[in-house]
Amino acid sequence: MPTPPLLDLEPIPTLRRRIAAEPAASFDPTRPIRFSRAPGRLDVMGGIADYTGSLVCELPLHRAAAVALQPREDRQIQVFSFNLLDEHQPFMLQIPLDGLIGASAEMLRHELSAPGRSWAAYLLGGLFLLHEQRLIDLADKSVRGFNLAIYSTVPLGAGISSSAAIEVAALLNFVDHFQIRDRLDAMQLAVLAQEVENKICGVPCGVMDQVTSCAGQADKLLRLRCQPHELLAPLPIPTGMRLVGIHSGVRHSIGGGQYGLIRCAAFMAHRMILEKMREFGRAAGRTLAADPLNGYLANLDHDDYKKFFRSYLPESIKGGEFLLRFGSTIDTATTVKPDMFYPVCSAADHHVLEAMRVRHFIEFFEQAAAMDSADPQRGLVLDKAGHLMYGSHYSYSNDAGLGAPECDLLVNLVRAREKKDLYGAKITGGGSGGTVAVLCEIGAKPDAAIAEIIQVYQSQTGKPAELFDRSGPGAWETGTAFVRGDAP
Repeated sequence: MPTPPLLDLEPIPTLRRRIAAEPAASFDPTRPIRFSRAPGRLDVMGGIADYTGSLVCELPLHRAAAVALQPREDRQIQVFSFNLLDEHQPFMLQIPLDGLIGASAEMLRHELSAPGRSWAAYLLGGLFLLHEQRLIDLADKSVRGFNLAIYSTVPLGAGISSSAAIEVAALLNFVDHFQIRDRLDAMQLAVLAQEVENKICGVPCGVMDQVTSCAGQADKLLRLRCQPHELLAPLPIPTGMRLVGIHSGVRHSIGGGQYGLIRCAAFMAHRMILEKMREFGRAAGRTLAADPLNGYLANLDHDDYKKFFRSYLPESIKGGEFLLRFGSTIDTATTVKPDMFYPVCSAADHHVLEAMRVRHFIEFFEQAAAMDSADPQRGLVLDKAGHLMYGSHYSYSNDAGLGAPECDLLVNLVRAREKKDLYGAKITGGGSGGTVAVLCEIGAKPDAAIAEIIQVYQSQTGKPAELFDRSGPGAWETGTAFVRGDAP
């Protein structure tokens, strides 16, 4: 199905109406306004294993963030949010371009960390990095400021990457405004967006969210090998199947302590396994110069892990002891804290085995896509894919410590209705709440089962559940567009 024109894709029409009705946004209706849009994503398989080099499978959603940009005559940037903090109470922030020129990432992060300002880091961080990396020159006095406005339909804290949608939408708008798209490709823009998250927002995320928001294709699974970011051919969804998300109503945040803890523990496990490899090499009279895993725990065969290395990993180790014995890790987004205890073995269990689960999930998905929909064996293959999703979910809770009782309930409700054409379910992204991805058939019976799951869930928890049941295009495909006039 062809992608609709950008200006027809929500939430751009809504943002246009909100701008027209809000004088405080300071947009001149007689002058061109550039619009961009970037979607959230449904993490189908892989999740947090992105930062240890796993394959991941992600679906771009129809829910998206839209950004409007209009040049000003001065060197001020005015950022207007219609709903990032409160649907009914817009927020505005002004900052001079000159304030970005002499700043460091740490200074900007501190400046925008104050209450009511943190949302602006996701937009302004991209502008700062474009200048810092000399893709644009904000010190050039001919460069003018601009008004920015944002409206997003990606719920905050739902685990479907609201932050990546904002970062990518803003960066794409800046790139086209400064006419530098020929100096970047989709992957480079996504990596810049990840740097916004890591350096400016202070969140140690991997790159899969930004890549999906930028380079995803509607109704296909983006397939990414995160070493560091190798984009593979998209994974077709088997005919008659779909993937939907059910938001648990529990707010998720990868800025939380457990996410950073388990990430750091995984890199500690990698360092300890590498040291054990060197010991094996010395015992055999060989010197191990390079890392056989090329820096990624996902490259460790799961059978070798169980046979040779797992028994050497402690269930828990204090950061100070690790630093004394092994030194620092290779991770640039986390730091081993001397007084903290790290669950090294369970972190390694999740990441090594998750990488294996994703590989098998892709094999079963490709096998099912090549089969006739009437083939009775096809359902068995899809069932295997679905059970890998269940395995991923339970590992999130038991090994990574990133589960949530409400998400467990949703997954169990799906599993109890497997005979109603539901095949699998798992918590998504960084876990600890957020959304559950569900693999199901297209049709009235699975639709009724999902509606029943939502009703039962809400009655048992008292929390509102929300269904994400549509896919949409990535930002690079749709680009940017003007509302009035020609490009300035």
